[in-house]
Amino acid sequence: MKQYSIAIAIFSLAVSFLIGSWLIATSLKEQPKEPVQHQLLSQEEAADYLGISVVELLKLTEVPDGSNGYISEIPHVKVGDNVYYPKQAMDRWLLDMELIVVP
Repeated sequence: MKQYSIAIAIFSLAVSFLIGSWLIATSLKEQPKEPVQHQLLSQEEAADYLGISVVELLKLTEVPDGSNGYISEIPHVKVGDNVYYPKQAMDRWLLDMELIVVP
């Protein structure tokens, strides 16, 4: 009788182990993966983030200063010919921004 009790205990432990492993594996598969947020946004991503068109974004990026030069209303970084917008700097800019009229 004692031999059957040990065999049943080992069998029960093995079944419990398999069920637990299966539950853990299925719960890990079902978790949605969070997208990685980039710190630098492209022009299209920045325009989408702000809810404006790319043309409006470019108007904010290069505002004529009256002396054949440009100033920028929105924080950006130029890398070669590409323009990128730091997300955290844009968030600060939005919080600090007053009413701006863009021609």
